[in-house]
Parts: sequence; C-alpha cells; structure tokens
Amino acid sequence: MMRQYYAQRRQGGDNPKGVGVIAVGSIYYLQNDGYWRDRFRGTPIRRNPWIVLAFLNGVVAASRRSAAAGKWEDVYVSRRSDLALVRSLRDGRIRKIAVRTLILHDDLGMCKEATAYPTLPRLSGRKLPLPLVAA
Repeated sequence: MMRQYYAQRRQGGDNPKGVGVIAVGSIYYLQNDGYWRDRFRGTPIRRNPWIVLAFLNGVVAASRRSAAAGKWEDVYVSRRSDLALVRSLRDGRIRKIAVRTLILHDDLGMCKEATAYPTLPRLSGRKLPLPLVAA
C-alpha cells in the first residue's frame, strides 16, 4: 500500500488552478487554545462563529538566487494559501489563521455545515471536447 504523508489537500482531477478544499464564506466555530490542550476535550463551544474572508499569498524562503548580489532571496507566491483571513460574526474582529487549523476544524465537524469542494474555474483558453452523436 502506498501512503502519502502530509500530502497537500486540494481538489483532485483536472485542477490547473489548484482549488483547495475550503471555500471562501465557510463558517467555523473556532476553539481557543485551552480546548486543544485539554486531555479529554469535552464538547466544543459553538457560540463564536467565524467566516472565511480570503486566503493570503505565501512567502517561499530562499527560493531564488539574485543574479546581481549572488544571494538567496524570498519570493511571494500567489495561490499558496497557507494563511486565511477570518472575521468573527459575533463582534467583527478579523484575524489570520492557518489553513491547517481550518481543515482540522472541518474534520472534527466544528463547522456550520459540511464544506463542499469549491467549483472549479472555467479556463477561457481551453476547448472542451465535443460529445459524440450517433448519426
């Protein structure tokens, strides 16, 4: 059996844009640090809903070598989606949170409703095959 440890979670199939498993607009009940440190955890608190606003671009450290200086430099990469912006529906606070934390909340059922895969974007330059019609 082949196993992929720490595999990236994104929608499979024909997915050239790398659409992930969390949609913008998903509502989660985020738990504080004390909940995760508790040994038996108990029931989660479902009084503080948070909505996902956007995903931030990521920094790839030392990914390119500068031709002028000869040193390694960091590069901003779009669609990396390591961090997400979430807003509290209770009091309007905005904070950054790791996407892996949202995936953990999704796996444990601490969301308003089950998160479905986002729809794949329609690429304008790609032609779809025509269906075969029997004559």
